Formats: sequence, structure tokens, C-alpha cells
Amino acid sequence: MTTAYVRRNTGRMSVVPRPVPDPATCRRHPSPSADTTVFARRLRCSRAHYAGGRMAGTLESIRALIARHAIESEPRSSADGIRLYLSRSPGTPVPIVFEPMLYLVFQGRKHVILDDRVIDYGNGDLVIAYMDLPALTHVTEADETKPYLAVELPLDLAMLVDLATNTRLLPGTETQAVSVRPLPEAVLDPMLRLLQLLDSPMDAKILAGGLKREITYRVLTSPHGNSLLQLINVDGVLQRIRRSTEWMRHHIDTPVGIGTLANLAEMSVTSFHRHFKAATGTTPAEYHKRLRLHEARRLLAGESESISRIAMAVGYASPSQFSRDYKRTFGTPPAADPLRQRPPREKSAS
Repeated sequence: MTTAYVRRNTGRMSVVPRPVPDPATCRRHPSPSADTTVFARRLRCSRAHYAGGRMAGTLESIRALIARHAIESEPRSSADGIRLYLSRSPGTPVPIVFEPMLYLVFQGRKHVILDDRVIDYGNGDLVIAYMDLPALTHVTEADETKPYLAVELPLDLAMLVDLATNTRLLPGTETQAVSVRPLPEAVLDPMLRLLQLLDSPMDAKILAGGLKREITYRVLTSPHGNSLLQLINVDGVLQRIRRSTEWMRHHIDTPVGIGTLANLAEMSVTSFHRHFKAATGTTPAEYHKRLRLHEARRLLAGESESISRIAMAVGYASPSQFSRDYKRTFGTPPAADPLRQRPPREKSAS
């Protein structure tokens, strides 16, 4: 008999089968003079057998709930702020902007493409985004029988402050804007209960907040989970870089100066440039340009404005330069982008 567990395998997390102790095996070679030892061994085997089967059942229930409530290739947002993802086939790269969040993958695999790196994650992985980050992402492993299934949970900074105060944990030393970690087993039960609330909107109004807090707490107290506290550590490198990215996001149409950004981060220009590239995988100027282009694509999908007006709205003085940058980033000029002919779609975050 087998069940499932979460382990690291060649640098990746995956839910894989493992042997479950056979109660019959536990009875072998008893010591005639050690009744208490035999009892303890049998009790341990019984608990492992029960826990393993229970975890496998929890995982299957989570997958079934995501598959039932998610929308194919479209992020489905619930009233309590979580998002569900489902895809039954690999896809082409889609532009997204990460926000601070927890992203839990329960089946399939996906890539995030930054300027100088590709981040791979999949079944059994927890992805943590620490700041706003424009990127491209696409599903790499999914089919009809085993679709890609994931849940996104936005991070509540006020909740993190409260948890940090109560747990007295020290911030971890995370230096990158996105990290991939093992999915803590302790999050499975509260995640299942949170997804079950999708069938009970009234219950969700009362109970969802507590379950999201529990999930965040379980991540925070897992190995390396204290890296979440970088989001509220005012002196941490990521938090200081985040001040500059937030400024850029709120000043899409404003020319950006490296000196201004370095001052916001309270760093020298040289130190800021180095830490920014290490965290985001790109330079501040390229980051700002990607933000502008992602916002332009969002406007392109949801508004009937002309290309030139959209270019001006995101800070481009030259429509022709805007078209060149747009094509270089998304593979097609704005006038020919299929999103131009589609109805507005829900904002995607991962």
C-alpha cells in the first residue's frame, strides 16, 4: 500500500509515492521481554499508516476542489481574495506582474521567465513573491488527466506584522524577489478547509480570514519561512528595493532617475543597482519599461483607445518606439495583439 508525501528531488519539490508501514511488518521479531517496546512500535506504525493515508486523501480533495471551481486558463478569483488556476495543456508565455503572495502548486509544472533567469516550479512547491515583479509565465506540464492546478493567496502585510509580533521570529536573509520552497505539509489541512468554503459563501465571510492567517502562520514557522518577514523588515534589502518598485509602479508615465530610486532605497547608486539586479533579475530602467508595457497591454485588452493614446498613457512620447518595445517584449506589435480583439480578462498575478 502506498500514499504520498512531499520531498525535495533534484532541487524540486514533488508529491511522490512512498511506502507506508505494513502493520503486519510491525509485528515481526517481537522481543518476549519487551511488551512495551512492541506496543510502542505498533503504535508508531499505526500512526504513520494513518497519517500517510490522510495526507494523500487531503491532496486529492484539494485537487478535486480546484478542478471543480477553477476556470480553464483563466485565474478565478473568489470573494475572499484567493485565486485558482487550472490548465489542461502547456501554454505560451503570458505577461504577468507578481505581487506579494503565496502560490501553492498541487499538480503540473510552470516556468517564470525573467530577464536573466528562468524559475521552474511544480507539484508540491510553494512560490513566494516578495515584491511587484513583471515577468512572463507559462505552464510546461499539464494534460487532460493531470491538469495544472494551483492556488494563489495574496499576502496581508498587517497580518504579517501581527504574526511577527506574536512569534518573535527574526527575518530570514532572502535576496531575490521570487523564491521556490518545499510546500509545508502543515498548510494542507487549512488549505482544504479554505477551498471547501467556496461552496459556502456565508461561512466564508466568517471563517476565511482565520484560515488564511493559519496558512500564513504555517508557512512562516516552516523551515526558511521567516524569509516572509523581509516584507515588513524596514531595514532589509528586499524591503528597501520594494520602496523603489512601488514608486515605479505608481509613476508609470514618469521618467525614472536612478538617483531618485537609490535615495528611496537609502543606498548608494552602485549598491542600489547591484541589489536591484540581484533581487529582480533586471536593471531598474528595464524593470520600469516592463511595467509600462505590461500596463499598456492591460489597457489594450480593456479599452478602445488608440495605440498612440495608450502609448502616451504609459509614458511613451513616440508611438513608433512604443510599438518596437511592445513587439520585442510580447512578440507582436500592439495593433496585431490578439488581446485587442478579445473581451477584457481578469488580471493575472502568477
